[in-house]
Amino acid sequence: MTCFWDGIYRKLTDEDMKLINSNKKINIKEFINLLKKNNKICSKVKWQSEYLSDKLLKENFKMIQEYNINNINNGYLCSCCDPFIILICEIFNLNINHNYNNVNIYYTIKNNRKTLNYKSNKSHFF
Repeated sequence: MTCFWDGIYRKLTDEDMKLINSNKKINIKEFINLLKKNNKICSKVKWQSEYLSDKLLKENFKMIQEYNINNINNGYLCSCCDPFIILICEIFNLNINHNYNNVNIYYTIKNNRKTLNYKSNKSHFF
């Protein structure tokens, strides 16, 4: 079950993918590998209008670095302050609004290019 990855990737455009030197003609594993390759400390992103602590930024970096891509078919447990969503905001310079069971979670970055909206529940991300 790759609904998290499919949902994220589906809303990205060719223009977005050029920012990480790629295009939309890649598969989900290649996309995740590109995210891992572009992993960084994401100090520009706010979560719920607050910057993240240095400790959390380092933990997020490490989590992405150590993410086992071979487990993508087992599902991805998106957290309420998700490291991959934070990374995606920073490297693609965009905001993400994530509605989880009717609770809005906002990831923002100054001078963003656009905002993407996602929804999820206990079993699906879209």
